[in-house]
Amino acid sequence: MNKSVKSIEAMAEEIRRGDYTDFGKLLHLCAYIPKETLDEALKQGYEKEDIYQESVIAFLHALHTFDEDRGAGFRTYASLCIRNHLVSLLRSGRRQKNAAMLDYVSIDEADVVFGGDPEEDWIEKEEFSDLKKRIFSALSNFEGEVLRLYLNGFSYKAIGEKLGKTEKSVGNALSRVRKKLRSEK
Repeated sequence: MNKSVKSIEAMAEEIRRGDYTDFGKLLHLCAYIPKETLDEALKQGYEKEDIYQESVIAFLHALHTFDEDRGAGFRTYASLCIRNHLVSLLRSGRRQKNAAMLDYVSIDEADVVFGGDPEEDWIEKEEFSDLKKRIFSALSNFEGEVLRLYLNGFSYKAIGEKLGKTEKSVGNALSRVRKKLRSEK
């Protein structure tokens, strides 16, 4: 097996186990946004930061669902997950049913990417952890659970089914989350 591919697989496994030391490096190596997808997103009114954030969400989903026994390398799998997620997002945006992306408030204003200086990484991890605590403490239990599931790639319908709520109540909860995040700025 190619050393760099094995290295990528090893980094993915370490991250799945909770060691985020190489997260930024792995994201840089594996996260690919096709130019035509980015161009289409910009035409539809999305911002680059929104697309980046959605890409990171898809990348995290890829980390947790990757199965090397299925034959694809992690880099290929992650790129496909990101591409498919963004294409799905753009299709739903055209339908105006789930135009939530246009109202996104970035929870990653500082573009926290780990993988540089160890001291800076530690500080960034602490700041990111504090930010997450502040965000989730401002939310109700239901809103927090909806946000957690949404960030893990679940659709409105899947979240509703999982929590025993309607898609409408899930959408309303995410709208409240966005409003609360805007007021935290």
